[in-house]
Amino acid sequence: MRRSVVALVLAAVGLAGCAERTALPTATLGPVFDDSATLITTVAARADEQRSVRFDTETTMSGLRVTLDGGLLRAREGRLVSLRQDSSTDVVVLPDAGYSRTDGGSWTRLDTADRAPVRADTTVAGLPDEVDPAAVVKSLAGSLVVEKGDEELDGVPTRRYTMLVDLRLQAERTPDTTRRNQLLAAYQSGFTASATVWVGPGDLPVRVEQVLKTLEDNVFQRTLHRFTDWNADIRVTAPVS
Repeated sequence: MRRSVVALVLAAVGLAGCAERTALPTATLGPVFDDSATLITTVAARADEQRSVRFDTETTMSGLRVTLDGGLLRAREGRLVSLRQDSSTDVVVLPDAGYSRTDGGSWTRLDTADRAPVRADTTVAGLPDEVDPAAVVKSLAGSLVVEKGDEELDGVPTRRYTMLVDLRLQAERTPDTTRRNQLLAAYQSGFTASATVWVGPGDLPVRVEQVLKTLEDNVFQRTLHRFTDWNADIRVTAPVS
């Protein structure tokens, strides 16, 4: 139901946002990972340990470009997300509800089972998985590392891992029915998928790129995630009556 609202900081969220920042891991590169299982488990665990992160995600498919940017905060109640799509749609996700507005208009309250009001095939409850670095890395489980190397990104030293992704296995691990069916359809149509993970100091993910190609080896979809400002003082605000 659409209602007039004012944006207030929830008491619990405000306390979480003001809490003392978690110490970052040592700012040095860790050892080289020889297999994807160890890589994914370690990097996802390090990301899970951090209290907050800023993200931006860019997805290009069939000439359509979609961007998401915002912040994610791990609070006692769960993951809290505030994001904007394409500089027009604002979305706030809390453990028990979501809120959205377009072009600065009135906010609409959403149930967690409702479809997310962005161009991502997921529910409100599933939206954090689209931008959470730990979830993004975990989605690559079962992949095969085919190339490793060192690369500096924006002045940050990283280790780059290129992997082949098993679309069938990825579909089996996807809780969202629509997304699962899309992955299975791509697998059955002969599509191939690859991913590149750039791991920075403290074994934290700096970037994750996922590429889906057709049987003719043409790029069908490309998604690039960037993660910065680990443990920044991120405050998630929720519109309330």
